[in-house]
Amino acid sequence: MEASGLKILILSAYDVGGASIAAIRLHEALLKAGVQSRLLTLHKSKNDIPEHYQYHVGGGLREKFKLKLRQRAEHKLRNSLRIPENQSLSGKYSIPVASYEIHNSPHWQWADLVNIHWVNEWISAENLVTHAGNKPMIWTLHDEQLFTGGCHYSETCRGFETDCSNCPILANSSMPEIAYHSLKAKLHAFQQFPPNLKIVAPSQWMVDKAAKSSLLSRLEGKRIFNSLDKQIFLPVPIDVCREVLGIPKDKTVLLTVTQSLDDERKGFHVLKKALEAGGLPEDWMLCTVGKSESGITITGIEHMHLGSINDHRLMAIIFNSASVFVHPATEDNLPNVVAEALMCGIPVAGFQIGGMPEMVNSLNGSLAPEISPEALTIAIKSALSVSSSKDEISQAASAQYSAQRQAKEFIELANQMVLAS
Repeated sequence: MEASGLKILILSAYDVGGASIAAIRLHEALLKAGVQSRLLTLHKSKNDIPEHYQYHVGGGLREKFKLKLRQRAEHKLRNSLRIPENQSLSGKYSIPVASYEIHNSPHWQWADLVNIHWVNEWISAENLVTHAGNKPMIWTLHDEQLFTGGCHYSETCRGFETDCSNCPILANSSMPEIAYHSLKAKLHAFQQFPPNLKIVAPSQWMVDKAAKSSLLSRLEGKRIFNSLDKQIFLPVPIDVCREVLGIPKDKTVLLTVTQSLDDERKGFHVLKKALEAGGLPEDWMLCTVGKSESGITITGIEHMHLGSINDHRLMAIIFNSASVFVHPATEDNLPNVVAEALMCGIPVAGFQIGGMPEMVNSLNGSLAPEISPEALTIAIKSALSVSSSKDEISQAASAQYSAQRQAKEFIELANQMVLAS
């Protein structure tokens, strides 16, 4: 089957957020490659994406009544999960519940192959495989939630390799056993209805981790890098960008993204300790981008908060104003923001975790071998001293995160699956 004859349906619960942005970029790359691609989302807030549709519940009153009953039960389940006041599940755990039955959608029936991204609270894995039949599916992993009992990142826990009993995240909650039952339901469905499914992830680290899981160990996995628009994320003279943003030209600017201060995995608390430890060069300045300035308090270094940025071109200007991009996450897949910084030619500092070693090397930044404020400071200084020019860093990143490369590799895999089914 040629690319022009291939019909692919991409599923993403939202059209905003990191995982959704990755899904949209793949969708647009496939369209440019001649594939008949559709993007279907449960929540639709954008109207500028071609072939973008919002999911609507099909069936008559009977089906809608059954949906309401399922939603009521799931709402009760969510409200039953309580945790101590000093703890937060933000970015750590999501109850794997989903009321809707996607296989009834005309878009599902239209597609030769379905590509699933972040769909929690919309489509459950067990319901999906139960009704999929032999429909070829590719599940793109943006975190670990598919193959765990609900945690997004397992950190040092290896429960997902067996049955997710004794979940450390839920140990002090009102429902410590829910992770075990959630994974058990997935395992039962995958055993009863073996899906025509392959796993894709933007990092080999995530592919390898999925292969160790009790749920996905029998399925094939493949790394396909996410893509970016090189017409947006490209090197721009630093002086011009700083003048636009009002950033002093004589400063060494450390840029970081602070979308969720409550999510410890994002690592801002480690960066904060590193910058407040003292002994930093006097010309260092921290610039942050995120939803809200509230909660960001830092001493010992000049700080400018640039607010929440939803425009990619403005974000590219911000990247180009930086001397180094700092990504202090303690566990991550293949972060879009790191790829965006590199495409703009900005060196990156962070930790040697997750997919970061597949992105950052001695030519474009530095990764600390241990997670500590001291090690991060050393990595930042090392990243600031890389010998590569902005153009050299950008050119290497442009080749790695090329839309043409992503589309080609995805189409090859999709064609193999469709022809074999």
